[in-house]
Amino acid sequence: MDDVQTYAFGRGEPQAPVMLSGIDRLGDKLGRRIRAIVEPISGVRPHVTSEDAQLVEFGAWSAQVPAAASISIYRLLPLKGQILLRLDAAMISTLVDCFYGGIGNRPLPARGEFTPTEDRLIARLSETIIARLVECWGEVLALEPALIAREAGVGFTASAQAADQMVLQRFSVTLTRDQSWPIDIIFPLSALRAVEGLTAMKMPTDEDRVDPVWRTRIARRMRDIRLPARTILARPNLSLAELMALKAGDVIPVTIGRSLPLIVGDRIVAHGTIGEQDGRAAFQIEKLAQAQDQ
Repeated sequence: MDDVQTYAFGRGEPQAPVMLSGIDRLGDKLGRRIRAIVEPISGVRPHVTSEDAQLVEFGAWSAQVPAAASISIYRLLPLKGQILLRLDAAMISTLVDCFYGGIGNRPLPARGEFTPTEDRLIARLSETIIARLVECWGEVLALEPALIAREAGVGFTASAQAADQMVLQRFSVTLTRDQSWPIDIIFPLSALRAVEGLTAMKMPTDEDRVDPVWRTRIARRMRDIRLPARTILARPNLSLAELMALKAGDVIPVTIGRSLPLIVGDRIVAHGTIGEQDGRAAFQIEKLAQAQDQ
């Protein structure tokens, strides 16, 4: 028992919440929307990767954030606490260059503030990303976003203490082989604990939604599929002795029923009678076996 260590209540490693799988599913949906947000600005199709959500301490996360970064602080009612959105200055500068016809290779100047043009782009990106986040969460919980502040550096934020447990949702945005930046969304762990039962539920993905154009085309094609239909006039019963004694010229008496089945595959779809039309044998439907919409 030499490996016994002291333990202080309230300071141990937090238990991984069940809600992280639900946050990951929401992150996959949001990642596709972020790609659609960045593409019109960059002029190229970016590659956006949604990383698995993870538990971090606020101090450890903020220590890894570059000094030049945009930190937008939001409230997402009814979630408790403040949510942070991080955008790196290098990504903002590159996107501004691309938007005005550059190729995104302009060197990043050393400065502590963003230009007015960059501020406008930051506001546009931040508001749009938060709006798409609210859309993704709509399947779980209706959120009302409100901007509290926007700072040029994580050192200016006072939304959490260094030891506070947070949930990090990170998206890696890549424009070229050598250009990749993270977009971080930071949730207080306590805020997600309150809705853990909702985020742990299986949520519909974008692929679950029906495309009306696709459904119309499929329905139109399916109408052209031809299925073999048949009917059975009679079912005579023969004993094994009678069957073995059959020879050419024998006559088997049968009785044709008044109502005959119309069979497609192995399913009876209607009942009717045998008749004649234009000199050919025909089947007249008298009763459907089930409703047409089924």
